[in-house]
Amino acid sequence: MTISHMQSRRQLLQAGVLGGVGLMLADYLRLAEASPLKPSAEACIFVHLKGGPSHLDTLDMKPEAPSAEQGEFKRIQTVVPGYEVCEHLPRLAKWIDRFTLIRGISHAAGAHPLANEYLFTGNRPSPAVVYPAMGSVTAKELTTPEAIPPFVAIPNSDMAAGFLGVGYGSFKTTSVPKSGQPFEVRGLAVSGGLTIDKIKSRNELLRDLDQTFRTTEANSAVLEGLDRFSQKANEMILSDRARQAFDVSRESPNILKLFEKDDVSQSLLLAGRLVEHGVRFVTVTQDGWDTHLDNFVGHKKLLGPFDAGITALVEMLEQKGLLNKVLIVVTGEFGRTPTINKQVGRDHWPRTMWTLVAGGGAKRNFFLGGTDKKGHAPDDSTHLKPDDLAASIYHALGLDPQREYFTPNGRPVLLVPEGKVMSELFA
Repeated sequence: MTISHMQSRRQLLQAGVLGGVGLMLADYLRLAEASPLKPSAEACIFVHLKGGPSHLDTLDMKPEAPSAEQGEFKRIQTVVPGYEVCEHLPRLAKWIDRFTLIRGISHAAGAHPLANEYLFTGNRPSPAVVYPAMGSVTAKELTTPEAIPPFVAIPNSDMAAGFLGVGYGSFKTTSVPKSGQPFEVRGLAVSGGLTIDKIKSRNELLRDLDQTFRTTEANSAVLEGLDRFSQKANEMILSDRARQAFDVSRESPNILKLFEKDDVSQSLLLAGRLVEHGVRFVTVTQDGWDTHLDNFVGHKKLLGPFDAGITALVEMLEQKGLLNKVLIVVTGEFGRTPTINKQVGRDHWPRTMWTLVAGGGAKRNFFLGGTDKKGHAPDDSTHLKPDDLAASIYHALGLDPQREYFTPNGRPVLLVPEGKVMSELFA
């Protein structure tokens, strides 16, 4: 008889399972240590369509919806018989069979900060606990090669470390590569007359001063986190490997030609390079999807770069033999209203949204969940939440969504207590 590793040790002990299967505590601890969750992915690229794309104008178009709600975009046929997408997604229409499309994810957080926090952590925002985002948990739990950061945000992200502390925050590039140019991340480039030897000497002086003046009293957790972050930063500055990992100009011409010159495509090119070099979690943020005003003008402008970039990323990883090892997740924080407002825009609609998933053990050419005929709400069979998405990402990375952590004040907290792994998602 086996014990599911989707249960925490605490749950097993409370339920009395150990005695029921004839195991002593020591036996169970050895079993848990010897049989970790088997990951289907080694890394995750999380593409955040910040602001919330309109589901009805992109991948969940509804021909049976009232004409006043359908909007201005035409539908085009995809490679999947009977499935149509927006006319401004022609490349994705040809590549959609590489993805799973999840429709009908629903929640009640209608404001951007709350919705993003929910999306990034898999937990409803709470004043009692600031949960860590998925990238920070990944940074804590998974190892990386020397000098390679575990969690990178391109160019920035609202994903926060929460109670894990600043030591597990993201390394933010703050800029994106420019086509045909070496990409030097601020903080990694050695310039202004500095040499590696000078940097090492300064670091030694700083360590001496730190040991002299440091106290171990208040804010020790913050200091510990800063130390961890500082140590990783120093490793990166002194490492050729780290600088090369970020330099997209080193990619082969066959890879570079897949990507357009816009910021979104170049950011996704960098993301693909980083996971190849050992980064475990990369976020790529495409801003501008909050189209309360001129929804169709805004979406047309955004869809082209997204369409080109996401398909190029999949092709890049396929060519490198990495797609099965890297989980790609694409989503906004919510959908947009079926009703078109007086400014020809659509407003926030957390009742339903979609997520695209590819690689990392996820099924290809698969649809999970659904929405009603008008796109107003999930259909009767769909009960998916951001909790479930987070739990599924953790599961793919070999991390237990029910793992118990302790906050700095000693409070026990499960990572995603309400999340259920979408087992249908995985092949």
